[in-house]
Amino acid sequence: MSLKKLINSFSRTKTTTSSRSHSDFSLKNGGLMVEELIRISNGDYNPFCIFSARELEQATNDYDQDLVLPLDTNYRLFQGVLENRGTVEIAISAYVSANSNLVKLLGCCLETKVPMLVFEYVPENLSTYLQGEKVTLPWRYRIRIAAQVAAAIVYLHVGKSRPLIHRHVKISNILLDANLNAKLFDFGLSLEIPSGETYVEALVEGTIGFIAPESVYTCKFNEKTDVFAFGATFIEILTGREPVDVFIEASGDQLIPNLTPVAKSSLMSVSLPTKRELLLFLKANLIKDGTQNALKSSAELAASCVDVLPARRPTIEEVAKELRKIQN
Repeated sequence: MSLKKLINSFSRTKTTTSSRSHSDFSLKNGGLMVEELIRISNGDYNPFCIFSARELEQATNDYDQDLVLPLDTNYRLFQGVLENRGTVEIAISAYVSANSNLVKLLGCCLETKVPMLVFEYVPENLSTYLQGEKVTLPWRYRIRIAAQVAAAIVYLHVGKSRPLIHRHVKISNILLDANLNAKLFDFGLSLEIPSGETYVEALVEGTIGFIAPESVYTCKFNEKTDVFAFGATFIEILTGREPVDVFIEASGDQLIPNLTPVAKSSLMSVSLPTKRELLLFLKANLIKDGTQNALKSSAELAASCVDVLPARRPTIEEVAKELRKIQN
């Protein structure tokens, strides 16, 4: 009797190679992956599985386009089914797989030119509840999801010897399991802060409204960058509206219909609301099914997270602690 697993196989490109190429890629990619994972995990890692290119082709029906998952990530994601079989287990693991609020890496394929990763299948996406046609999430689920995402970011920032900055926290990168528990996904932009440094420099990538303003101008990213992105995400959880629209309206500007993302970005860059303006807007536009105290505390926390000055933003540990208090 075989046990079936639902997987996500993601890659930047579909690659077909000969068996000789498979072997060459496997040796090259395997050595590089082991070296990198040991480096970032400081030797603290767990086993996971190595899949062959043929297994992933079979699992995804030769990368059938009908199996592409409609998620807004940096990669193409395929849903597939793997038959249970003996696997080679090696003493490496993803940096983040130990946390229950991060999508778990099951294994990888090293036989392709671009290595492919195999993740657990998580059926729902938070964006379908906030932007789609699904029923509005009750307050207890919205605040629990926010708390779980904050806990995931805490793990990234303080769970290992060096902070890992996610850089792409947003609604569509929050997946939900069958019980509506949150799992943060998409580490395509994630970067480690080098030892002895307080930030990491990189090109500005991400989604308008979720990128901290100081990072846009300096190309520097640290823990407070993720706090801003979390705050923008929390605003969308609380209001059901995209944060860039909230920022524009809260600052007193009129939101013009059908503005392009570039136009919204330009408008937001010169009209970020003050904390007072944002608080007034949030209190008037929250999805109101929580207690008054919980709603007020949530609005204040969200506004603090997206403060224009990074030094005035709370740490993600402080955010997680406050969310636990709001939950209770």
